[in-house]
Amino acid sequence: MNSPARSALVVGAGIGGLTAAAALRRAGLEVVLCERGSTLRAAGFGLSLQSNAMNALRTLGTGIDEDLLRAGERARSASYRRPDGSVMRRVDVAPMEALLGAPAVVLARPDLHEVLLSHCGPDLRVESGAEVRGFTETADAVAVELADGRTLAADVLIGADGINSTIRARLHGAQPPRSGEFVCWLALARFDHPVVEPGESVQYWGTGQRFGISDLGDGRIYWWGTLTTTAELAAAWPHDKADLLARFTGWAPEIAEIISGTPEADILALPAQDRPPLPEWGRGRVTLLGDAAHPMLPSLGQGANAAIEDAIVLAHALATHDDAETALRGYEHRRIARMTMFVDESRKLGHLEQTVDPEVVAARDRYMSEPGEEGGRTRMLEPMTWPGLGDPEGGGTLPRPLSPLERWHWTVDRVAPLHIVSRLRVDGDLTAEAVRTGLAALVRRHPMLHAVVHSDEGRDPCFVPIAAQPIPLREATSGDWTAEIDTELRERFAAGAPPLRATLVTVAPGIHDLILTSVYTIADAVTILSFARQVLEFAAAGTTGWVPEIPALPGPEALLPSEFRGAEGKRRALERLRADAQRDGSRHPVRLAADAEVAPAQRFTRSVRRVVTGADYEALLAACQEHGVTPRSLVAAALARAAAADTGAPQAHHTIGVSVLFREHLERPLDDLRTGAYQAMLGLPIPAGPSLWAVAAEFERDFAARVADRAHLAGLAGIEFLVPETPDRAGEVIERLDAHGPGNLCLTYLDTREFPDRVGEWRISGAEFASGMSISGMTMLAVGIGSDALSLNLGYIEGLLTAERAGNLSAAVTTALRNGLPATETAAP
Repeated sequence: MNSPARSALVVGAGIGGLTAAAALRRAGLEVVLCERGSTLRAAGFGLSLQSNAMNALRTLGTGIDEDLLRAGERARSASYRRPDGSVMRRVDVAPMEALLGAPAVVLARPDLHEVLLSHCGPDLRVESGAEVRGFTETADAVAVELADGRTLAADVLIGADGINSTIRARLHGAQPPRSGEFVCWLALARFDHPVVEPGESVQYWGTGQRFGISDLGDGRIYWWGTLTTTAELAAAWPHDKADLLARFTGWAPEIAEIISGTPEADILALPAQDRPPLPEWGRGRVTLLGDAAHPMLPSLGQGANAAIEDAIVLAHALATHDDAETALRGYEHRRIARMTMFVDESRKLGHLEQTVDPEVVAARDRYMSEPGEEGGRTRMLEPMTWPGLGDPEGGGTLPRPLSPLERWHWTVDRVAPLHIVSRLRVDGDLTAEAVRTGLAALVRRHPMLHAVVHSDEGRDPCFVPIAAQPIPLREATSGDWTAEIDTELRERFAAGAPPLRATLVTVAPGIHDLILTSVYTIADAVTILSFARQVLEFAAAGTTGWVPEIPALPGPEALLPSEFRGAEGKRRALERLRADAQRDGSRHPVRLAADAEVAPAQRFTRSVRRVVTGADYEALLAACQEHGVTPRSLVAAALARAAAADTGAPQAHHTIGVSVLFREHLERPLDDLRTGAYQAMLGLPIPAGPSLWAVAAEFERDFAARVADRAHLAGLAGIEFLVPETPDRAGEVIERLDAHGPGNLCLTYLDTREFPDRVGEWRISGAEFASGMSISGMTMLAVGIGSDALSLNLGYIEGLLTAERAGNLSAAVTTALRNGLPATETAAP
């Protein structure tokens, strides 16, 4: 029977089980937590929660990450030392934290349990003394049998009962754990000593032995030691504290001080063990989590973090699928490959760390002592990177470097604002609170809306995740949404702020304009209007819980057809660009002249709006159909005619840079739910002298041929040669664009006739967009082909064009369109 999960049995109250309980309750499920012990109690040692776990916990939206930082000590540095205490390498954690988007925190395990339990809610049902003996499934439920004879049932069963999991044994058969062939000592202690700086973790590496100290704050530390030994000795270590002290004789003196100051009863001796990865975890309504699914050696330090990731992904899957079994298999699909990597890498690293081979030890220590460990650093970042909640095949896990096209948009926006704006008219009772609900759900759906660009003073920009923040919403009662557009095109986004903001304009009672603004680094016209539609859909549904996450994608260039990728693809594309440029240059196109010089950082966009409606619009569409051209071609011809009037060159060609939205031209076409800017420029010289319809027909043929030949995609190959090293070195590029760039006179086009006219109880109309220009050009005519109107929003750089001249240019476009119509009625001014 296909049905969603509304209840869950979680077996095991360790880190994974408690996180699962908190996350499942956040997802709206009833949870019963089963613990075989008489109380919920954590062992007395410490651990480190890395950025991946902290980013995962942030998705709960409960502030748990902040509570954990208060309970522990934020990681600030790590040092690797020889047994005598001399430093081989010291690592500042801050750059890694900035790149991964979240801090790491070191804390005592009991403190972690307390925080997790507090976020499960005071009414969490806990069954203690609940030793599970087995389980049985029916078509729509699963039940566990307890040792005391009780039976508990729920829609799904989650085995989070550790490395010796009963649930795992029932699913896959009982097998002994696999030895790592070393023993671990673990303890918490008081130790306030200058050898350990605030927030520092120290590791001493010897031959077959290691010792570690991590600062927990307030004079507390977590310490551990390891020793390579046989599997049998590791599993049942027979020696006492005196023996432990003897084994670290001759090591740095602080080690003996720490061991001596720790009561023997507080020192745990545990074997390092794991299990071979499973190709599948569960079946039916049962699955595994944490050490029950993938126990690993401690070398990566990811055991607890992996369990937390599991719990968050599991809860999200159950919250966003209508069928419990499908949700569990989807959860496993998202986790198994990553967890297999964790288990395998932990074992490989453990062998290296615990080696007793003198030559390997010497090579290892030489590597640790040498500067410039970028290769190893990159490899170590992968486990600490939160992969998100979407399909792992999405391919755009954050952090990731900006692609050349994204980097160009970001660079331009850093010099002067380069924004994209959408507007929807909403008839009905739309409140600001409803819009905020929709915006919050939108953020949960799209990882790029809780990401920012991090760079090294402008170099090597990367998208990095941040904690989700509310999207700013302004409320305006002026009723004039066009005035708000000018504000949105000009006003920069604050550093560290979400790359989206909203304005709700109340035109009259029951009539509103919803305006969204983003940056071209993550959004084009398709994206920004899709965002607006999704906000209203979420608002209409009152969505407050988890929504299916749509993963971030790689940069647009990585999605291009194979012929445009790689060195050979780029070479062919550049040759095509040169041939097109030579052919187009032979027509000696005329450019618009600037009215004044404007410093790059002072180039702000203003907008002039015209609209064609009613009978004129119907006549325009009919005439386009009769002449076999699209409205875009007719507007391009009208824009060339308007440019001729402006330049006084009525017989010349005028180059118009036409933006081509290329989602459908990728290796795998993308729908409008995918965040990103998939827009490339084609510069076409257009004659102004012939009749409007003749020019439109010529443009139609030329444009269609170039798009069919993928000339717009070839143009992307040159972007990386255009991008300066840093935004503050863009001067030469700006001069080149001012003199020869395709942004002198631009047009971008979107057909919105398929946009929904109703969402919930609201009637939707007037789907339009406006585009900024920044340093990339002078004008951009944003053309919207709607169900009942043609919108023409001319964005122009204030100063490069006067307001009067921009108004004349915009009016000349509508005049040219009007004069080309067979109907006697005229277009609106």
